This record gives sequence, C-alpha cells and structure tokens, in this order.
Amino acid sequence: MTKKHAYITTAIPYVNGLPHIGHAMDYMLADVWARYSRQNGREVRFQAGVDEHGNKIAAKAASQNQTPQAYVDQMHVNFQNMIAELNISVTDFIGATDAHHVGAVQYIWQQLVAAGYIFKGSYEGWYCQGCEAFVTDKEAADNNGVCPDHQTPYQRLSEENYYFKTSAFSDNIRQAIESNKMRIVPEFRKKEFLELMKDGLKDVSVSRPRKNLSWGVPVPGDDNQVMYVWLDALSNYITVIGYPDRPEEWQSFWPADVQVIGKDILRFHAGIWPAMLMALDLPLPKVLLVHGFINSGGMKNVKESRKWCWSG
Repeated sequence: MTKKHAYITTAIPYVNGLPHIGHAMDYMLADVWARYSRQNGREVRFQAGVDEHGNKIAAKAASQNQTPQAYVDQMHVNFQNMIAELNISVTDFIGATDAHHVGAVQYIWQQLVAAGYIFKGSYEGWYCQGCEAFVTDKEAADNNGVCPDHQTPYQRLSEENYYFKTSAFSDNIRQAIESNKMRIVPEFRKKEFLELMKDGLKDVSVSRPRKNLSWGVPVPGDDNQVMYVWLDALSNYITVIGYPDRPEEWQSFWPADVQVIGKDILRFHAGIWPAMLMALDLPLPKVLLVHGFINSGGMKNVKESRKWCWSG
C-alpha cells in the first residue's frame, strides 16, 4: 500500500549571512519531490528553516551591536523571502530558537542521557568555527591547518564536554546504508561515507562550556554547558512536525521520504543523525539526497544574494 503522507526536508542554513544560490538549489531539489508527491495524491509536509545558534551567530550579532535574538529575528525573514520568490512549496518553517524546538531538544537530550548514550569527558583537538565542527588531526594535517570551505585556520581547543556515544551505532548504521534501508544518493556519496566510517564512527562532542559558547540551548541539569550546534540542528527535522508532544502528527510523517543536503554535511546526516534516531528508537530517513556545491573560480560559491533582503 502506498504511503498516504510524504515528508521532505532541507538543511537549515546559518543566519550569519544572507541566502545564496546554494540555498536555492537545496530548496528547488526538495520542491521537485514535494510537488511530485502531491501529484500522486499524497499529503505533503515540506520543511525548511534556519539554524540560529552558535558562536558565529553571536559574533555576527555583536559586530552589528545587536543581541543574538534580535539579530536572528531580523535575518530569518531573508530566507522566507527567497522561498516565496522562488515559489517553493514549503509547509513548515522552523527557527532553532522557536520555543517548541528548544524544549523538544532538551527532551531529546534527557532521553539520550537516560538511555546511557551521553557521558562527560575532556577533548583536545582542531575546530572550525565556520563549519561549527571538530576535525581529526589527520584532516587538519591534510588541509595544511586551514578549512578548505572557509579558508580560515583551524583553532586548537581543549575543553570538558559532554559526548554522544555515536560509536555504539557504527555497525547498525553501516548495515542500514549498505542495505539501502537508508539510501544515500548518488551512489558515489554512499561509497564515500562508507569509506569514511570504515574504522567505525567516533563519539562526538555534543556540548561546549558556556564560557566558550554562550548562545545555544542550555544543557538540562548543567548550567555550565550549552548544547553543541549539531544535536540542536539535526533535531529540527522531527521537532518541526511535533516531536515529541504531538505523536499523531509526527508519527504520520516520520520517517522522512527524502532529506536534501549538501555534500559538506553528509558525515553529520549519515553518522550522527541516524545514531540519534536509533538511540531514540525512531526509524531512519528513507533517502539522503546529497548535492555538490555551485562553484565559481574553483571555489564554493557562497555569494549572498541581496535580492532576498526585503522586509516585505
């Protein structure tokens, strides 16, 4: 029997800059799936949104003499204007500072703690603020100490953080990908990720000390720690459709039929995200559709488009 509902998602971009052509590509690819699903008689939920937490948001707000909340409230409208101008058929738009999302993310944290998948430990390693991501010593060395996407040097950090036991799910995630239970399209991206995780997934930091990251979701029960952006951001795909407090709603649409993402965030969506879902005993998305960059002069094109900076 054909599923009566369809759910399509897009990655949520940071609002430290204006929307650009890469965001438009994300939206348009997902829109094709959404419109096709509607033509086949399915009720569609189509998610988009913005990532509003993290140091680079706080830094951008400070540079404009604004509070982070005032800054993100001002900036997310640009992405909504782009969606409207391109006639993208989004049904749900989420901001990471939305009250329901924040409460749901804290609930998810508590569930992961209760299941024994979050622990506290110390970390020392290389970090890119632009990516909001830690990289291994090998990656840092291979890139000569400079992030290839942002052309900024990695920072060396030493912190006490909470960790998520991603490693506990390595075998199950590998099996899900190899069997196409969670398809990664195109095929070469699937092979790329399987090669990346050939030695298993590593446990990942999911918090940072408040003194080093002030703008984010507070860790329940620990005022000294703030949730690291990826646990917060990835959760949006289920919180926007009502998880956990509207079960009739989110259970009708999850798992997602397709999640559209850029190649630079595949490791998070094929590694951390399915591990989170498995830890929560939730089904995996059916398809991760991975696209490349739109390049200009051999570099990733992130030129902002001021066409969508209208206030009305």
